[in-house]
Amino acid sequence: MNLPQDELHAWLALAGGNHLSRARARRLLAHFGGPVEVFQAGLREAENALGGEPCSGYFAAVQPLAGVADRTRRWLAEGSERHVMTLADAHYPASLLESPDPPLVLHALGALACLQRPAVALVGSRHATPAGVLTAKRLSTELATLGIEVVSGLAVGIDAAAHEAALSVGGLGSTVAVVGCGLQEVYPRAHQGLFDQIAQRGLVLSEHPLGTPALPAYFPQRNRIIAGLSVAVVVVEAALRSGSLITARLATEAGRDVFAVPGHLSSPQSAGCNWLIKNGAGLLEHVRDIIEAQPGAFSADICAAVQPVKRRSSRSMRQESGRSNQSLILQPPGASASAPHTAEDTDLPAGFALASWARARQLLRSRSCDLAELSTAASVGTSEMTRALLMAELEGLVARLPGGLYQWCGHMRR
Repeated sequence: MNLPQDELHAWLALAGGNHLSRARARRLLAHFGGPVEVFQAGLREAENALGGEPCSGYFAAVQPLAGVADRTRRWLAEGSERHVMTLADAHYPASLLESPDPPLVLHALGALACLQRPAVALVGSRHATPAGVLTAKRLSTELATLGIEVVSGLAVGIDAAAHEAALSVGGLGSTVAVVGCGLQEVYPRAHQGLFDQIAQRGLVLSEHPLGTPALPAYFPQRNRIIAGLSVAVVVVEAALRSGSLITARLATEAGRDVFAVPGHLSSPQSAGCNWLIKNGAGLLEHVRDIIEAQPGAFSADICAAVQPVKRRSSRSMRQESGRSNQSLILQPPGASASAPHTAEDTDLPAGFALASWARARQLLRSRSCDLAELSTAASVGTSEMTRALLMAELEGLVARLPGGLYQWCGHMRR
């Protein structure tokens, strides 16, 4: 009988198959102590350990996977950003390890640091509406700004919008793409550029061996990993027969919170979200809804960043009435939410220089303008300007318009 050449080869031989196969493999690992030990024990001993259940498939896979193991070793040697994690690996994500059906092997391309931050999944329709895309981008921008990883599946529509927004904001968090094929494949092919960006600035994950094509059966399996990695799953848009509802179900089975963005009753892309809300999912309006539902899953800085704080208007300060307005401030984690505000900086986004904000505000008050114009006027980078505009938008000072324009509406709040 041929035995695996090393642990990687043995892990790959055990990792294939469906949910039942993975469950049996985990039982074998628990009994024998390691993947190589399973094969050294032999088929009869392995089946005895399973109470007579068949496991010949693992042994049959050893020879065919020898070439895949060699290919994987060569792939790993080509760059420090390439990784293979097993259930026994210290870098294996703890949240996924605690899920009902963790993959035995994860192939990773990018920064493993992404797995150390709290994560929220944003999923939805491949046939997203413009409103759905804007919603996904807004939520993803807020999450990444706070230092929360955005997890999705690299599909067209909502998934792509979520990944792109997380990458563009330059926030403390980034994005994780979980794919349903090997990491040397890209599906859909049109997302090759997005795949490369995520690999460079975030993380791409797959449980499938290198060279595995994208097959329909692999996408529901991928969804359990998306759910398992995340503190919560947010469905932005979904039809009643949607893979996003599978992700929501798997998230519930894994003990994760599920949220849905409500939509118009006549929209097919909103029917799945409305059904989820009707059947117990949380209705999502703001990112703070997620954080307030599970404050223990996020750092104190993140929790503080989305809390309402008391702010006095210049008029109330002049009158010394002691009355205060309540507004939401989204601050970068670590920024103080209790510093006093003067008459000149009552609309100053937290962490933004007063002089820079004054120049941007002056331009916004004169006309609608885009991000590049505002960044130039404020003499700051686009990432910093994006965060400031996000904070201002959440306070009701700025509104986003179609075409990437921003409009001042602070006077409407007074």
